[in-house]
Amino acid sequence: MALRKKADRAGKAPAVFGVGMQVVVRLDRNRYPDAAAEDPIGVIVAAGEVEGTALYAPVAGREAVWVVQFDEPFFGLDGSGPHASARVAQGSLEPAPEA
Repeated sequence: MALRKKADRAGKAPAVFGVGMQVVVRLDRNRYPDAAAEDPIGVIVAAGEVEGTALYAPVAGREAVWVVQFDEPFFGLDGSGPHASARVAQGSLEPAPEA
């Protein structure tokens, strides 16, 4: 499986996504602007489909979808969960900050 790249929002070199990478899932807060849930952190465990649906954000066009296993069970902004993992569009992922 080829790795996917995404330009970093801070203007840094593009991130290379792949299995084993620790990521932060940036939740779409448009429908739940007052939700107190933090963006979950997890590890990419598998590649998903190139097109289709993702659990927490719409997929626009041909966007990679990754399967992310969360560090801790995650409750969605809508109260769903707990979720141990989810299919997440690459546009909603950022590399996790190094500890």
